[in-house]
Amino acid sequence: MGEFKRYNGEEALGLIETLGMVPAINGADRMLKAANVELVSYENVGSTLVAIMVKGDVAAVEAAVAAGKVGAAEIGKLTASNVMPRPIPGVGKIVSVHGVRNEAPEEARQRPRAMGLIETFGIVFVLEAADAMMKTADVELIGYENVASGYISVLVQGDVAACTSAVEAGVKAVEAMGANVYSSVVIPTPHPELVRITERYELENLLP
Repeated sequence: MGEFKRYNGEEALGLIETLGMVPAINGADRMLKAANVELVSYENVGSTLVAIMVKGDVAAVEAAVAAGKVGAAEIGKLTASNVMPRPIPGVGKIVSVHGVRNEAPEEARQRPRAMGLIETFGIVFVLEAADAMMKTADVELIGYENVASGYISVLVQGDVAACTSAVEAGVKAVEAMGANVYSSVVIPTPHPELVRITERYELENLLP
């Protein structure tokens, strides 16, 4: 899996925190595309909270956090955000506890595929969504995540049209059961660094 990134407070730190994973992933994608920042940490805090942390110079981190806040709030709930221009080394050590791998796999950096994500409250609904997604379009089920307190996500990848159709079908399937999808999104061109987050939810890594 490779070495994990260490952050020592040498650069500014930017953070967003969301309710659920899908808004956090969308926020992370926007942060990484908005400015010259580097993903350093990702944490499923528990009780549905998920945090994304990036580093860079102050201006870049400010721009990234601003973009990440918008991306998260568009599809879910942003619970907190912050820019720390000069965190002390102790803060860096805490951040490093939740560090991500140093580099994304080479194949992910070369050819990122579109991603489709759905997050529901309860496994019954997310399984129905996953079933509908896979039956509707030529997408690959790549991940699953339970962020606790009932919020559960599925991730698929494929071309943009397929991911769009899959997500639409998944949302409709959940609504047909009388429930609502908490959050959903299609990311047409995911930032290559996102794989350093999503790889931990790959089914091959989760199965016993």
